[in-house]
Amino acid sequence: MKSNEYEKEMFEAYIETPAKFDWYHKAFDYFDKREGKLSWYWNSWAFLGGFWYFLYRKQMKMAMIVLFALLIMAVIVPAHILIALFFVLSILIGGFGSYFVYSNYLEKKREIEMIVPDKEKRILVMKKQVGGVNRWAIPMAIFALISLILIIIGLMRMAERAVA
Repeated sequence: MKSNEYEKEMFEAYIETPAKFDWYHKAFDYFDKREGKLSWYWNSWAFLGGFWYFLYRKQMKMAMIVLFALLIMAVIVPAHILIALFFVLSILIGGFGSYFVYSNYLEKKREIEMIVPDKEKRILVMKKQVGGVNRWAIPMAIFALISLILIIIGLMRMAERAVA
């Protein structure tokens, strides 16, 4: 297998979503030109999804960091400031989210290449175990959003009854 073909197949196995191959290819090229240094590359899905974007892209470490930061902010920061901080955090995730996908790809690719000697098997490992997307992230995000809305409605009704 030629080196270019191998790189292309590893990349596609990691991204898994054919509709996103071109977009992520441009993003990864952008990061490669900057020698892998932390760089800004806007991703609307990361901006809108935040924690859920990282969960969907199997970036569990980043998903936990974002969730932990959100929970800490929610406990410490007053509500009116929290909204502004949440927006700032969303902008940061939108700008740097793709970089974290890129860096995770390089890290996982290196790990697989150290462990699995055969290129064909590396591609299979990347496709079946490491790369791709978490198919449960979107339904879970919808479920969490609906649950949050129902909880807020319930709390508002309880508050109305307490006042009356």
